[in-house]
Amino acid sequence: MNAVEIMTKEVLTVRPDTSVSEIAGLLLDNKISAVPVIDDNRHVVGIVSEGDLLGQPPSGSPRAWWLRLFNEAAVCLEEIATARHLTARDVMTQSVVAVLDHTPVDVLATLMRRRQLKRVPVLRDSKLVGIVSRTDLLEALMRRENAVDE
Repeated sequence: MNAVEIMTKEVLTVRPDTSVSEIAGLLLDNKISAVPVIDDNRHVVGIVSEGDLLGQPPSGSPRAWWLRLFNEAAVCLEEIATARHLTARDVMTQSVVAVLDHTPVDVLATLMRRRQLKRVPVLRDSKLVGIVSRTDLLEALMRRENAVDE
């Protein structure tokens, strides 16, 4: 079994100039935790995850972090003003680990475990054709076990 057989083919993507608020909405609306950032040729240039959005305090202000210790809903005006101008390019992880569509699932699973990856873009001819998440791996494992039991 290869990556192409278990990957999600309908991948939501963003461009480097997509705003962080648009990305956050996309993640929330589609109940996904990350989105690949692609260029005009469908080459993966980065990935933006919930962690990238939450782990990058836009203002760099320790005040926002300190207030959230007491009130998780606390929002600083300086944070809102700064975040509005950030794009995928500003917060994305640029060193993306990707695999080829013919990568065996066992190799893919080992890579994800060792590198502690939650998702891996799948490429064919250097272009994005899918993405494999931990959920995809679990579903493949369950299908494999069910096939063995039958």
